[in-house]
Amino acid sequence: MRFTAMFRYGLRALSILADNYDSRPVSAREISKGEDISAAFLEQLLATLRQHGIINGVRGPGGGFRLSKPPGEILISQIVEAIEGPFMASSCLDGNCGRESGTACARFEKCPVVPLLDHLQHDINGVLSSYRLSDVKRLLGG
Repeated sequence: MRFTAMFRYGLRALSILADNYDSRPVSAREISKGEDISAAFLEQLLATLRQHGIINGVRGPGGGFRLSKPPGEILISQIVEAIEGPFMASSCLDGNCGRESGTACARFEKCPVVPLLDHLQHDINGVLSSYRLSDVKRLLGG
């Protein structure tokens, strides 16, 4: 599993919003400049985070973006799902082994690999849910 640049940039943008959670909304321009993220890329990212209810837009003078809830209440798993989609250890776990036809895999019920993949998926989702946005700064020692 490898996180995309969108996820990494998303965490960086959300970290700025977390730093300003109790004070003010932050403009996309400020995030773009501060994190050296292209404006177009950031717009797409912020729209995705807004659609998933992680951030809110604030209109008017002094407007911008802010977290929809405190950083300690936003799970990293929620951010991953918003940006990357639901984590699935393997396409096998949906029962059709990723086949576009949607036909079920004949080996699924007796496959010796499926139980392990299912455990891995559960464990990784558990780890992602054990971290919160507030941990980003904490892990940096800030």
